[in-house]
Amino acid sequence: MSIKKLTIILLAFVLAAGFAGCGTSGSGGSGESSDSGDSGDSSFTWSREGTFADENKNYVIITKPDDGEHDGMWAVSVLLSNGDVHGWFLEPKGETLYGNLNSEIDENDDDYIVTISEEGDDGLMMEVEGGETYHFVKEEDHDYIALLKINTDGLGSFAYAPEGEEVKFDDEFPTQSAAENLEEPKTFVIKAKPDEGWKFVKWTKNGEDFSTEPDITVEVSEDVEYIAVFNAE
Repeated sequence: MSIKKLTIILLAFVLAAGFAGCGTSGSGGSGESSDSGDSGDSSFTWSREGTFADENKNYVIITKPDDGEHDGMWAVSVLLSNGDVHGWFLEPKGETLYGNLNSEIDENDDDYIVTISEEGDDGLMMEVEGGETYHFVKEEDHDYIALLKINTDGLGSFAYAPEGEEVKFDDEFPTQSAAENLEEPKTFVIKAKPDEGWKFVKWTKNGEDFSTEPDITVEVSEDVEYIAVFNAE
């Protein structure tokens, strides 16, 4: 699994869990994520988003939430080369994004408070409170032909991989939402697994019934969304 794919999956999981577990429009976190008395700046608009990386294979993804509950905030996911992952919603503060990327829904006991500022023509600088400073540059854009999205409805998870590779479930961090851009047509094997007390019902494809089998093999050559539907037993 590529770093970019893993990062997108983890970001999606963090955001999905945040919506389900909190249902709040604040930036949450195990500590104060922003100073409401100094958030935003009418003379400055944050605009940098996408995937950024440094020479040590540390990554940060910044995206604009479109759920309507986090207006004025940015979704930030950090994947460090040592395996640490942090992700939550940050508010603009002055000319930066500032806040705590360790939320109440993850297993991190310590705060991970960051200040992210623009650097150079298209880069970012991330300063970790009491820790390291990172310098990121924008990853090169690619020409994508399709976006594969996989989601769940009800309590359950899924695992997927390109055909020919092993499909592995992660019981510690179950995947409930994922997205992957494709540069060429590709075939995937996708498997659904219900949580205890729930049962798998069906897969839908772009909102239409697709299969009642939990394991499916699909060829993706255009934008598509598959949803695993689970019902309580």
